[in-house]
Amino acid sequence: MRTRIIVLLLVGFTLAAPASASAHARTATVALDYRLNLDRTTRSIPGVSVKILDGDRSLRVGVHNVTVVLHGDLGEPMLRIGPSGTWVNRASVTAVAERLTQPSHGWVQLASTPSYTWHEHRLAPPPYGSKTGAVARFTIPTTVGGRAVTIGGTFVRYERPALWPWFVVGLVFAIAVAAAVRLHRRLTTGLGTLAGLAALGSLIAFGAADAPNGRVAWLQIGLGVGLALVVCAVLVRAHEPRRSQLAGLLGAVAAALSLGSFGAFRHGVVVSLLSATASRTLLAVALFAGAAAAVTSFVNGEGR
Repeated sequence: MRTRIIVLLLVGFTLAAPASASAHARTATVALDYRLNLDRTTRSIPGVSVKILDGDRSLRVGVHNVTVVLHGDLGEPMLRIGPSGTWVNRASVTAVAERLTQPSHGWVQLASTPSYTWHEHRLAPPPYGSKTGAVARFTIPTTVGGRAVTIGGTFVRYERPALWPWFVVGLVFAIAVAAAVRLHRRLTTGLGTLAGLAALGSLIAFGAADAPNGRVAWLQIGLGVGLALVVCAVLVRAHEPRRSQLAGLLGAVAAALSLGSFGAFRHGVVVSLLSATASRTLLAVALFAGAAAAVTSFVNGEGR
């Protein structure tokens, strides 16, 4: 009965993790081909803080004792952010296109806080090309206390990493596991545990690094940590062959979760608390060890 509950929890978490990441119809960004660097003048505007979030797709602007008006594509006032809150111009075609408001007239309040985050289409990069380095710029005309300034930055393109070294590592790992597959069921338990820990590390690294709303994905991280503690407790108390079966399932779940972040192997910029190499290594361990745990669990089960 306990094992069935764990199976349901693991399967449920596998299905729920992508859903929680896709709140507000957008998934948290894992990897990109570019990075947005804000201009020094933008970072030093008095009383104004500007931050790029959600893998360079969203913009957060906050103010302190000043009022900022951001202008749209046609130069029209779009957003007004001040100590009393954030307001949107319903006559702004850019605000309507960004789905910040419905077309109408006048200003309407969006938030009572002196900061606001929205999906800004002007942060969309140019099409991918062979050129790397600084490839384009973005600018948002702004006024601060009636003084004209510009929120701007540069798109920096990074080269895409090669995939073949990871395939070589996976092949070597598969050969080593195949040679040791019939040594002992504890091999399956070790592989499943290693895959689960690597998947948990990836979940924390990606979930805490970025999000569409600029907040850490504490719910997803908390669910992952809680489930990991429960699974570890059950693995310690379980006996063979149930332990290796559960470890194989854990490995399969870890591999499935890592596939959701496969873009980290294909893009040059990884949105994670860890370095790009460390993040890819965790994903590779979760994928290879998880798949190996699932396979060895099946082979050992067939061999009984």
